[in-house]
Amino acid sequence: MDWTPLQTGTSAETAAVLVLLGRAVAFVVALWIANRAYRGYRRASDPALLWLALGITLLAAVPTVVRFLVPTLTDTSQLLTTVAATGSEIVGLAAILYAVYGRP
Repeated sequence: MDWTPLQTGTSAETAAVLVLLGRAVAFVVALWIANRAYRGYRRASDPALLWLALGITLLAAVPTVVRFLVPTLTDTSQLLTTVAATGSEIVGLAAILYAVYGRP
């Protein structure tokens, strides 16, 4: 019987699974927050909430899809997916700034 002590480091597979789970949780939470903001917009007809929902979606949910699903399902280059994901994050941040400081 082999009684080897528990390993103190994590394997590459464990790290990959943890990263994937973390991204999935971030995706779900971002969509939940965006949904809450959108429902608030529908209730109050406040355009700032709509811009906030759009910004959160573009900041967190869209880049996750672009970084993980697009390369898996298509033959898109890593450079193009990185540019698309980063562009989505920048536009999402701009939408959130507009919701907070602009006059939507």
